[in-house]
Amino acid sequence: MVACTRLIRWSRFFRTLASFVVVLSACGGSISPASAHERIGTASHSIITANGHTVAYYLNIPALLSSRLKIEAGDDPGSLRGYFEQTMKVVTWDKACELLDVKRTTFPATGNTLIHLVYHCPREVQDLTITTVAFLDLDESHVQFARLARPDNPQKFLREEVLSVRQKTFHIPDVRSEGSATLDRATAFLKLGIEHLLTGYDHILFLLTVIIGMTVRETIKAVTSFTVAHSLTMALAFLGYVSLSSNIVEPLIALTIVYVALENIFRVNITWRWLLTFVFGLVHGLGFVGALKEITVSRNELLLSLVSFNLGIEFGQLFVIAIAMPLLYWLYRYTWSASFRRAFSVCVVGLGGVWLVERIIAASQSAQLL
Repeated sequence: MVACTRLIRWSRFFRTLASFVVVLSACGGSISPASAHERIGTASHSIITANGHTVAYYLNIPALLSSRLKIEAGDDPGSLRGYFEQTMKVVTWDKACELLDVKRTTFPATGNTLIHLVYHCPREVQDLTITTVAFLDLDESHVQFARLARPDNPQKFLREEVLSVRQKTFHIPDVRSEGSATLDRATAFLKLGIEHLLTGYDHILFLLTVIIGMTVRETIKAVTSFTVAHSLTMALAFLGYVSLSSNIVEPLIALTIVYVALENIFRVNITWRWLLTFVFGLVHGLGFVGALKEITVSRNELLLSLVSFNLGIEFGQLFVIAIAMPLLYWLYRYTWSASFRRAFSVCVVGLGGVWLVERIIAASQSAQLL
């Protein structure tokens, strides 16, 4: 009878372990480890105005994206027009607007390109819906920071939205109403922070590796110290007081994952882990801010953008922990939970090690291109 009970428990252990291995393998196979944290590779900025039957769309895209677009669509206006006809749709009164003209200007000093799109709508524009997948074929993690502005004062913003692979539509119920651009910006950066955490598989794996085998009290201390630390470095880096190349930050993030997993395997007492997570949180904060700095327009927006994005990161963390903790406490009921923790950590060491090597290789290749 005892032998049967042990056999059942061990079979459950191996089934659970197999599930985690499958998940880790899927993450490692489907996501490029070197770019697991670089979910926002390029960012563009757009200003949109609506006046009468005309919608003017000004797209400012970085040099890297401009070069990719040049390869994809070419330089002639006909090719560019065909590209944007396929990737962008402008609608008012439930009727599609026609793309009349495309102009392209490159700024030699920065390498950035300004693309001016002119749309003619069948009726005077009142409501406006813009749906875009532009540049997502060139960079699947591309983000566009879109703003509706007054036609007589392009610096006066009425509405804002952050467009990405998960948010492709910018809907304005009334182009003449100012709405709340500040609220739009806060909401957009909040959603962006949540998205960045939930698609940052390295951060999720780090959190899971930190909290596995810990009590609720220890988990709260560790996660709180991690939050305080990455919030601190996000603020300092965002304001320009701290700067570290992503070629250094990304391998360091992978190294923190490997270290915590090794500690799970070889150390019994981890009650002081909150100090470790504070130090490692400083590193992860530099990784978080890398995504945010790419899409920030002016220093006037720094505080709101930073706070909203950071809140999004925290909500994403709480979501992950809220799902993970009940599952972990279910595991703690079994005698083999300690063995599972070590086996899980061994898998994490392997995956984190692969990420570390690939990120070092990617960093060296990037340095050679400079």
